[in-house]
Amino acid sequence: MTDSAANGNGQQAFIGVDVGGTHTDVSVVYGGQVERGKALTTYDDFSRGVLEAVGVAAANYDLTMEELLERTQLFINGTTVVTNAITQLRGSRVGVLVTSGFRDAFRLAGGPRTTEIDDHLQLNVPDLVDRRAIVDIEERVDWSGSVLVPLDVEQVKSQAKYLVEEIGVDALSICFLWSHANSAHEILARDAIKEIYPDIFVTMSHGVFPVEGETRRWTTAILNSFVQDRADVYLTSLNEKLRSAGLKGGLAFFQGLGGGISLEKAREYPLGLLGSGPAAGAIGSNELAKRMGKKRVLLGDMGGTSFDTGIIVDNEITIDKNLQLGPFMTGVNIVDVVSVGAGGGSIGWVSERGVPQVGPHSAGSTPGPAALDRGGEDPTVTDAMVTLGFIDPDNYLGGRVQLVPERSKAVLDRVFGERFGWSTEESAAAMHDLVVVNMANAVREVSVGKGHDPREFLFLAYGGTLPLFASQIAERLGIETIVIPRNSSVFCALGLLSSDYVMRNDQGVGWDLSKPDGVDRVNDIADRMVIEAIAQMESEGFGRDQIDVQRSGDLRFHGQAYELTLPMPARALTQDDASSLFDEFLGFYERTYGEGTAWEGVPASLINYSVTVTGRQDRPALGTAPRNGGPSGDLVRETREVFLPTERRLETVPIIDDARFTVGAKVEGPAVIDAVDTTIYLPPGTTAERDEYMNYVLTR
Repeated sequence: MTDSAANGNGQQAFIGVDVGGTHTDVSVVYGGQVERGKALTTYDDFSRGVLEAVGVAAANYDLTMEELLERTQLFINGTTVVTNAITQLRGSRVGVLVTSGFRDAFRLAGGPRTTEIDDHLQLNVPDLVDRRAIVDIEERVDWSGSVLVPLDVEQVKSQAKYLVEEIGVDALSICFLWSHANSAHEILARDAIKEIYPDIFVTMSHGVFPVEGETRRWTTAILNSFVQDRADVYLTSLNEKLRSAGLKGGLAFFQGLGGGISLEKAREYPLGLLGSGPAAGAIGSNELAKRMGKKRVLLGDMGGTSFDTGIIVDNEITIDKNLQLGPFMTGVNIVDVVSVGAGGGSIGWVSERGVPQVGPHSAGSTPGPAALDRGGEDPTVTDAMVTLGFIDPDNYLGGRVQLVPERSKAVLDRVFGERFGWSTEESAAAMHDLVVVNMANAVREVSVGKGHDPREFLFLAYGGTLPLFASQIAERLGIETIVIPRNSSVFCALGLLSSDYVMRNDQGVGWDLSKPDGVDRVNDIADRMVIEAIAQMESEGFGRDQIDVQRSGDLRFHGQAYELTLPMPARALTQDDASSLFDEFLGFYERTYGEGTAWEGVPASLINYSVTVTGRQDRPALGTAPRNGGPSGDLVRETREVFLPTERRLETVPIIDDARFTVGAKVEGPAVIDAVDTTIYLPPGTTAERDEYMNYVLTR
């Protein structure tokens, strides 16, 4: 692995950082002690917020930021910079070299249609590329990889000069037909471009998604080039700032696939950083579930911008293949997590039909909720919870940020109170109810929508905001037990420290299982993929004994457009495997879609072969806490009037000090547990205890 740095006592720190839409979260494990740091995300320079949050965590060890970084073995980071670039459609000016005659493929985009009935809402996919920046290249390869028209290298150079010097592009994508079957033309074109522009960023479509289907392959290549500039600025800035501040250990970046990757690999494939925060939460959730002896978990993460939820069955994390990224069809693979616009910064508004709504738009960290008094003019979920009395305005981010409740009340009255004749508290309670319904529906989608009964699952709730709503969500779904992890507000950052290095390669193979004699070609491709995958991980510094390889394949009936994924044997396939794979596919198909849904008499094909290689890295040890809880009365710091949103009444409730809540103590609701950077609400009928890992276990 990468070099690590140890302090004079031989102790090594591990730092995980999750740069979110509103807050930047840091989780540190050092000497068996877990500490956290939190700061507002700084969009003008993300590294500034990262260093501030690291400094907050360092102070908890009585260290300076520089001292902590000098003692750090691994610093791993997840970021929203790629997600933001795509969401906002702000990225590089990309030029595209495409097989002659296929310039309009990007506008057609595979014939996308939505579920909207109104034809006026059936909009074209947004243009990522100026149409003047798409140029034809004379070349052609057929489906088998045979060259029909040789590549005109001089035309490639001429068109590249046109794109760079006349159109002004700063990144290029090479998108040739059937390049997954024969990549020679794309490689030749890349080499020709690099001769004249050695520093320009170039993405070859076969390099990011060597799978049949030009729409997904080409869109993935263009998106990778589109996000490269913003990603590179972030990667370079963070690396330089951390190194100058004293970091000598390893620096890794987290992918939405669920594993780390080096700085160099992140620069080559920045699109892989998409969805890294939610993926880190899923990895951390699975590790926590294993420690607790649980196999079935519904997870939820509510931060400042969104609510993310997913499902874990038998401690297996599902990978969402070929991600549909808004209107864009891509070949990106990420951890299967559903996101909805329900965060602490989600804005409350009234629709044209006069219906109150919450989200999906967010106030972010700038200007942020009105309570921050930074110019926010819209009521947010945070403003609602401040108004109801749940959030202590003097203790936001440990008192480093002072909230102004009067600003929250003013915007709630203006948007809802004056419109509907509600009191300020009724307006805030309405926002509370709406956001709970939105989140409960999302959890229902990933559980009931996939054939699982949520009542059979543990609900693992984390993020800076979700502990305020976790019990109400569970009540709507009939879930009895909720676990709020220790350091809930930075749990995704802690999840980063439970991860390994991961790389995944896919390759189209097109093996018709009704014709077993095609197996030799599949084995040749698989052998090459495994050798290359192991070599890639060894280049990251991992020894062969630290590397694991998993194989899988995508199968579908002839005539279908979508595949199901099955594990493949860790060996060469034989002709006899064709029938056994077909039988496995039939059984899995009916388990997925229902008994009797398999297409009788229709052959199937192994469309793609995938190799996932994992480099196991050192993980910090987490200690347990002694069981020495005292009576619940010792935990109460004060009492406060809180407007209970479900009951619609004002009540004086005990405020429990998180620092005094030790293992073995028990509290019954209604009560509020106040921590440095999160607040936990225990509604009436909910009991909270702490386990040996200092997680809160809530029982309804």
